[in-house]
Amino acid sequence: MISVLEQPIPFGGGIELPPHKAVSLAQPLVKADLPDVIKLPLCQHSGLSALPLVHVGEHVLKGQLIAQAQGSINAPVHASTSGTIKEITDHATPNPSGATSPCIVIETDRQDTWLADRNPIEDFYSLTPVDIQQKILEAGVVGLGGAGFPSSVKIKSQSNLNIELLILNAAECEPYISCDESLIRHHVRDIIIGMDILAHALQVDNCVIAIEDNKLDTINILQEALHSHAGTDIKLKLIPSRYPAGGEKQLIKSITGIEVSAEGLPIDVGIVCYNIGTAFAVKKAVLDDEPLISRVLTITGPGINKPCNLEVLIGTSMHELIAQCGGYNDQFEYLIMGGPMMGFRLHDDHVPVIKTTNCLLAAGAEIHASTNQPSPCIRCDECAPVCPVNLQPQQLHWHSKQHNTERLLDYHLFDCIECGCCSYVCPSHISLVDEYRQAKSLIWDSRRKQLEADKNKQRYQNKLQRELQQKLDKVKERTMRDENNVDAVSTAKNKKAEIMAAVNRVKAKRKARDS
Repeated sequence: MISVLEQPIPFGGGIELPPHKAVSLAQPLVKADLPDVIKLPLCQHSGLSALPLVHVGEHVLKGQLIAQAQGSINAPVHASTSGTIKEITDHATPNPSGATSPCIVIETDRQDTWLADRNPIEDFYSLTPVDIQQKILEAGVVGLGGAGFPSSVKIKSQSNLNIELLILNAAECEPYISCDESLIRHHVRDIIIGMDILAHALQVDNCVIAIEDNKLDTINILQEALHSHAGTDIKLKLIPSRYPAGGEKQLIKSITGIEVSAEGLPIDVGIVCYNIGTAFAVKKAVLDDEPLISRVLTITGPGINKPCNLEVLIGTSMHELIAQCGGYNDQFEYLIMGGPMMGFRLHDDHVPVIKTTNCLLAAGAEIHASTNQPSPCIRCDECAPVCPVNLQPQQLHWHSKQHNTERLLDYHLFDCIECGCCSYVCPSHISLVDEYRQAKSLIWDSRRKQLEADKNKQRYQNKLQRELQQKLDKVKERTMRDENNVDAVSTAKNKKAEIMAAVNRVKAKRKARDS
């Protein structure tokens, strides 16, 4: 049985960062304006892209399924509002490279008309875990903390595993991001109901909401809601406000003392973690029969005029949201999707909000040291103590510069969670995490090419084997045909001989009678 510690224990590494959340939390959570155009990428999650079910010119309704999921790890796409399908083609989407990807573009009719055949329910306990898993899958719910892993897969996996602990992660540890905290302040009861649903689906009684100890107002809101809650017994655990306390494995170690191996997953040790926003989406999917078509995101930073949190339709242009928050000011330098530590720069703000967009950070010079020109590594080793997964960032830096894949793997490159602590403390202003991401991409590309080469080689060998087998089959067929011909000739000769023998016998009898 997994026990939750009375006092959290510290994880290794990490750094203390100024939160910069108060300015966006000072404003109430409001819905963003309805846009004129919605762009919905067919892949907004971990896994394969969805397959379009609509065609250009078709009128769709809010919540309508417009792209079907495929593969075992998948999530469908739904229309965020009502309107007409304008096109299905490649558009710029939010990613570090600025690459385009297939999108369904909806020209909104500004009616925001819901699909008529929704079927909300009141008692989720009447549903089986399989029913809940299916509803979450059909609603397209994915992890809203940033990873975008389809949420139904964790419930499906529990059928073969004994899940002992459910953790709801409210440790929004990265600076500036406050969407989860805003969601708790405005929808705390719906979040707790979502946790009840997840607990029922996972058949687990041990439930914890984990939050950083510096979020005092939000902690009070949670405590009051849990005190009056009549459902699942849920504990509230406060963890130190040290980045990256919200990392899944760091969080698990803090509140249970259990270390999840670098290669492992929380589910391997009987633990499942969900994000606050995901629990809210689960409640809407299961009870309200509402797919994931909107989310709360933070729009903030020194370069924005009116920082706030907005409830936004998936597919809304970031440019429109920035305008709704008063636009950029003279401190603005570049836009980051995510936080200053793990987010990435956007090439353009005319890209759509996707399911994993939790923050738009209008950065100024003080947010990133990246405006400083990097200088050579001085081997100070300041990066090693802050690494939360006990890596040697300096060694990874040297081997990534030399493209030494073997040594990078020896130093466990793929254990890096890309938290950015090493880059933050580097006095030489080296973008270490960017180097690691690039090295990972090169290794992945190399592996993909090798896999493709292996597939082609196997395909060629299979072709040669088929051709050889065809030749053998032809030889065998010819041999059998020849043998059949020999047998036929032999049979004909024997039959002819029998006939001649019979004729000769008749002739002999006649001759004997005549004589």
